[in-house]
Amino acid sequence: MQRKTLASLAILALLGAPPSASSQPDRREERGAPERPGERTITLIHLNDLHANLVPHLDLVRVVPADGSSARAQVAMRGGIARIATLVQQIRSDNPASLLLNVGDTYHGGVEALYTRGNAIVPAVNALGVDVGVPGNWDFAYGAVTTRLRYQAEPSRFVRLLDWLLFDGHVERPNFPNLAANLTQTMPPLAAGELLLPGTLVLETGGVRVGIIGLTSDIVPRMARPFAWGFEFLQGEDRYRALLDDATAKLRKAGAHSVIVLSELGLHRDRRLAEIVQPGIDVFFSAHTHEVTPQPLESASGALVVESGNDGYLGRMDLTFRDGKRIAHRWRLLEVDASLPEDPNVAALVREARAPFLSDVVDMDYPAPWIEMPLRRRIDTVVGRVDAPLHRRNVLQNPFNSLLAEVIRRAAGTQVSMTPGFRFDAVVLPAGTALRDAAEDSPLLRGEITLEQVYRYLPIAPSLAVGEIRGEDLRKILEVELTRVFSPDAFEHSGGWFGGFGGLDIDVDLSRGDGERVRSVRLTGADEHVGDEEILSVASCVRPFDDDGVMCSNPAFRGVRELENPATGRSWTPLELLVDAFESGEARGAAAATARVADHGHVAQWPQAPFIQPLNTGSTSAQPLAHTVH
Repeated sequence: MQRKTLASLAILALLGAPPSASSQPDRREERGAPERPGERTITLIHLNDLHANLVPHLDLVRVVPADGSSARAQVAMRGGIARIATLVQQIRSDNPASLLLNVGDTYHGGVEALYTRGNAIVPAVNALGVDVGVPGNWDFAYGAVTTRLRYQAEPSRFVRLLDWLLFDGHVERPNFPNLAANLTQTMPPLAAGELLLPGTLVLETGGVRVGIIGLTSDIVPRMARPFAWGFEFLQGEDRYRALLDDATAKLRKAGAHSVIVLSELGLHRDRRLAEIVQPGIDVFFSAHTHEVTPQPLESASGALVVESGNDGYLGRMDLTFRDGKRIAHRWRLLEVDASLPEDPNVAALVREARAPFLSDVVDMDYPAPWIEMPLRRRIDTVVGRVDAPLHRRNVLQNPFNSLLAEVIRRAAGTQVSMTPGFRFDAVVLPAGTALRDAAEDSPLLRGEITLEQVYRYLPIAPSLAVGEIRGEDLRKILEVELTRVFSPDAFEHSGGWFGGFGGLDIDVDLSRGDGERVRSVRLTGADEHVGDEEILSVASCVRPFDDDGVMCSNPAFRGVRELENPATGRSWTPLELLVDAFESGEARGAAAATARVADHGHVAQWPQAPFIQPLNTGSTSAQPLAHTVH
């Protein structure tokens, strides 16, 4: 207890390598053409948003039928870091002049990562032979102390002392350089004003010098204060344009034949920046938004913009140069599926990382002194069943967020509930589903959901709370959340997708502008609109160090108090409540709740639209999400 008190004082004390040193590329594209004398082709391998996924899992992929019928979502077995390792080796064998790029959200997203501060994930990632990376917003989620120990070249004694006070632990480090040109330190004794990580790097492969600019996510301060203590993240379109123009010019002057950007700002912001920067950047390799680009997005500056979804794909970008200038490109998305054998060395590291979580005796505590969320069971424990596909793969309303919001609302006994719109995902299928590449006895195929999969949706530990809100303030929150997802200004985007709202029927028009999308808000099944002065009871999440009246990252709540778990006497966490709901059968009833969010602007949704979060909102016809089995 004394150590925790010291830790709290140390945290309060904490509150509070510059970029290294342009011509328009020839837009001619020679797909698959052999190299000619004097030409050199390099391969850039794009891995993004691993989210601590160590093993294969079900995923939803977009399929466009050859007969011209509507695109559909297809279920497939994807991922597995041992398979990723094999695919990387195959690409390098095909072209030794290759660089492996790891962009964003690597060490957070699953139970093995959560209870080890990401340490369990590091050895397998290090075995891939990554050449350069960029931290993602969730890589900051173990707090500023862990971030510094993981990424900083020489963490200060002060940081090491804080780690001893808070965690008594060890932080595994990546064996490759990481970049973040948009992240500075703010307070002494932590080198105020300096970059936490180098902003740029030059690597040479195949005789081509590649200048690399790294951009981490800038939404970290909004996620939780402990994630961003002592850090300042660049904000604003104009400042990013100036940073990129300056860094590109310096890299070109220093002799880079090619300049690329590894960005965790997301596809939408990177697309915007590609339009407005000066010519000189060849490719933006995006992360954060989990989007899939079968073809590169082109831009006015000549820069290409690509994103490779998540761990279910690797992107392969072949760039051909003549006389130091890019003359051709070829982009391919390569599936990480069962056709790839597992690399035995990486598979062994995965087994080692997972062994403590599959032991007959599991006894782990959450690795933060101010949070109590123990793990006492094997992660393959079946906790419940599903009667319909469960996933988060829709930006406006999806089955998981709707289920979680209703479970929270019922447990709290409130009129309304809210959950954040995270992109964390697991695909769980109802009983009777068969997959060609899945074992017949897989619990997924019997409609069962395991503890591990629940952690895939909720690898976080906020507390649940109840409070009250005026109808007018609720409507404002809905407008803000819609702006954060659907604004035509990508630099207004923040966080994930639209959240889950239990107990409400919400009519929106996504074709309208910011602040004008909400058409009506009713309590589920009611005829009357929620009045501006009407007081509603609400349940949602709160986090340590939030301001008074803040729930689920939004202000204007009254009488906020934590929701107690009667079995433990502690505050409920969303994960513990959901597990309880699955085990009691309550979740099956909650899944049939009638709350809805309807778009009267008819903006096409994925998979009819190519992107989960629209690049542009417009009025194209939307169709319901269809599920088929691969």
